[in-house]
Amino acid sequence: MRCFVVGNGKSLASTNLELLQNEACFGVNSISLIYPYTKWRPKFYVRAEEAATQSPLNYVEDLRLHIEDLKCEVWANVWFLKGMQELDRNRNFHAIASCTHHLKHFDEQDSPHLWHFPLLCGFGSSVNVAIQIAVQRGFGPIYLVGCDLDYKEKQNHFDDNYTAGMRSPRYNNMDILAAHMVAARSSPVKIYNAGVGGTLEAYERVVLEKLF
Repeated sequence: MRCFVVGNGKSLASTNLELLQNEACFGVNSISLIYPYTKWRPKFYVRAEEAATQSPLNYVEDLRLHIEDLKCEVWANVWFLKGMQELDRNRNFHAIASCTHHLKHFDEQDSPHLWHFPLLCGFGSSVNVAIQIAVQRGFGPIYLVGCDLDYKEKQNHFDDNYTAGMRSPRYNNMDILAAHMVAARSSPVKIYNAGVGGTLEAYERVVLEKLF
């Protein structure tokens, strides 16, 4: 069964998310900022970015929203979950067990070249982790939307209030591109870029509307 992985790039503001209401979708990170503007909600939610980029309050609020209110199946790092042991008992919550490749950059000799299941590879971004989870869950083909790969110094997301990452635009672009190339090389199912614009060319492009 096909699924969609929804990133947080600027193009998401120009994407018709209503098309995806009845689809299996993975949302990531601060995707909730777009909820006031669409009826669409994801069925799955992945929070795999490094702890230094987030405040504990916002992180925990987003997890509670997706687990308790939206009833999503959720995967997240456990940096800020002290005192939230009830999440460990929630059958829809999964603490992400991943490697330490999230500490690597594309230009390091020991950066990854392939996935290494069953352990998730943390290299790249939450989108890259979501793609791996989708494959492990048996989804395919996988379509990406809002994955622009066009990082600049600021205003890289669909909402100006989005918390910026800590890496330089050069490392953001090159590390995440490298992670997508690892995905294209490793995935047993086809991955397509169904986004609007952007510079992610690791996958064949398709037009989202034509999928319906």
